[in-house]
Amino acid sequence: MGYVSIFMDFPLPAPDSWGIFVKRLNRFAGVALIEGREASVHIHDPGRLRELLFPGAKIWARRKSGGKTDFYLTAVELDDELVLVDSSIHNKVAAWLVEGGLLFRGYVVEKREPVFGGGRFDLLLRSPGGRPALVEVKGVTLEESGRALFPDAPTARGARHMEELARAAAEGYEAHVVFLVFRKRAEVMSPNWRMDRRFAESLVRARGAGVEIHAVKLEMYKWGLRYVGELPVVLTPS
Repeated sequence: MGYVSIFMDFPLPAPDSWGIFVKRLNRFAGVALIEGREASVHIHDPGRLRELLFPGAKIWARRKSGGKTDFYLTAVELDDELVLVDSSIHNKVAAWLVEGGLLFRGYVVEKREPVFGGGRFDLLLRSPGGRPALVEVKGVTLEESGRALFPDAPTARGARHMEELARAAAEGYEAHVVFLVFRKRAEVMSPNWRMDRRFAESLVRARGAGVEIHAVKLEMYKWGLRYVGELPVVLTPS
């Protein structure tokens, strides 16, 4: 599993501040010590992130110009790795992988956030043969003993996405779920059976219905993402 050229890396907006995390207030807000004072921080990732956002963790953030919080959380710095926690850019990262030929080689991004049924997916692609392909993208920040796990909190919405992908496959679409793995030591990707059995079972059923599952490992540096390669996916409980 080797690196591609650095010119293929995905650039990230550079944070302008770092701080020490204090506590989480709710799904989307927390408190950190930044520039010598307590500041409110917007957390876009709705996961629990307990292995990342603990008191004393070093964080990187961008200053906000308005809203209820002072900063926008970008990443958490652990001992020897940076972990992206900004889920707002997941679709852009997935589109970059496609457009750069790193994933779905020969496919074209036709639309972002396409409507299907009563909801939306993240990308609509066109295959080299002209067949439409619907893609749902999930970010993975939890890693245990080399295994990337999704989700890190129960997600009824995620299970519905898998059910909708299975329905899309039954209606003649190509259907894919892409897990973007942001942990350095991850060597394999699995659903988190202990945390959310419903999601895990829906993912297994989706694959049985023709949905293809992909896990792509990306490493963060200051300030960009580097493509590492695809990880094997193991659907059985560990």
